[in-house]
Amino acid sequence: MKDNQRSLILSQLRMASEVWQGVVKDPMPSDRWLARYFYQNRKKVGSRDRKFLSETIYAIFRHKSFLEAWVEKAKPRPIMSEAERAECLCLFAAAKEGLVTKEDFRNVFLQKEKVYAALREHLLPEDQGPKSKEEMMALLYSFPLWLVQRWVGVFGVHETERLLGFFQQRPLLVLRANTLKISRKKLVDMFRRYGVEANQTVRSYFGLILQERRNVFDTPAFRDGWFEVQDEGSQMVCQTMDPQPGETIWDVCAGGGGKSLLLAAMMENKGRIVATDLRAYKLEELKKRAKRAGVFNVFPAELERMGELKLALRGFDRILVDSPCSGTGTLGRNPDAKWKLAPAWFEALPKEQLSILEKALPYLAKHGKLYYATCSVEAAENENVAAAFLAAHPELESVPCGEGGEKFFKLWPPESGTDGFFLAVFKYAGQEPTEGKKTWKKK
Repeated sequence: MKDNQRSLILSQLRMASEVWQGVVKDPMPSDRWLARYFYQNRKKVGSRDRKFLSETIYAIFRHKSFLEAWVEKAKPRPIMSEAERAECLCLFAAAKEGLVTKEDFRNVFLQKEKVYAALREHLLPEDQGPKSKEEMMALLYSFPLWLVQRWVGVFGVHETERLLGFFQQRPLLVLRANTLKISRKKLVDMFRRYGVEANQTVRSYFGLILQERRNVFDTPAFRDGWFEVQDEGSQMVCQTMDPQPGETIWDVCAGGGGKSLLLAAMMENKGRIVATDLRAYKLEELKKRAKRAGVFNVFPAELERMGELKLALRGFDRILVDSPCSGTGTLGRNPDAKWKLAPAWFEALPKEQLSILEKALPYLAKHGKLYYATCSVEAAENENVAAAFLAAHPELESVPCGEGGEKFFKLWPPESGTDGFFLAVFKYAGQEPTEGKKTWKKK
């Protein structure tokens, strides 16, 4: 290995070590933490370094417990500083992701061949084998033991292992064509002309999957609003809602507005979508995204002032409560989140979710539909919340929304290849919602 190459790798590892020590201690989601770090250090951190840092940090979160076991086994001396341990984690993660070569790994770590070989083969460290099946899965798939035990109790060993295996895979990049500006087919053709293999998603009418990671944000097509990054599962929630041009919709927990923007495109910019969120900075982000996408029927509003809106007082045709949740359906895309979960969440979150539904219901038109969505695989946040809400409101009834006519729409990641999602639909009993033609299917 040439001296300049070795210096580069050592420099990146030191930088990654510093980043890891910062991001792992901060409750902020890692994507936001990294975005802030890159912005604050934009003069000294180039695109090549950003790629190395991002992929290394996400790899550590994805394989954390396994890599920590290897650091403990292969550490060069009995006592290591926090910085040394962090640097070893970064090196092991970079090697596992193929960011450094086998030769680079040997030269930097200065260990025997068997260390890297075993890491590459994903074997368990000697003398550290777990005692139970749950412990084995927690170590191999790098998940908190309590969460593995919880899922085994609910889903069984086989399905839990399928779920963990899916989450440990590095997710492909899924985009959503903005049909206000370009068709999905033309967008796929555009990527292929630039040498990027892109395929249309199977379930969503708007999605495409890139078969390799690319910095799509630094492209004219993104700046011109031709596409957004959005998982196929998230797109499917909107597709299942089937909004019609001219309708009124309230996106209660809009966040950055991914679903609002897709609903707007499906409605051909006709009608009104009111987007609210407790986090003001998210609505500012939505305004920028809407402008880039050419969306002008989405109106961000302050949640506490909904009662003053004439549109709200008349009642919405559709209300989407994309509720705050544990996010257990997105742990493949957000591997840091699994280490920040706590068992108490599954007791506290359903109360919050029911509270949001209660606050949204008075604004539902008599002919309208109320949609409750989460990106969780937990029944406590999904079926149980839907059942409790119906029990509290005998004037409502459930509307079957599954792809095969099932009561609920559910995406199980190992089967769907998407994030995990849940959707329940409610309407007033005896009322027949107005249904229209799916004009968006022609896009």
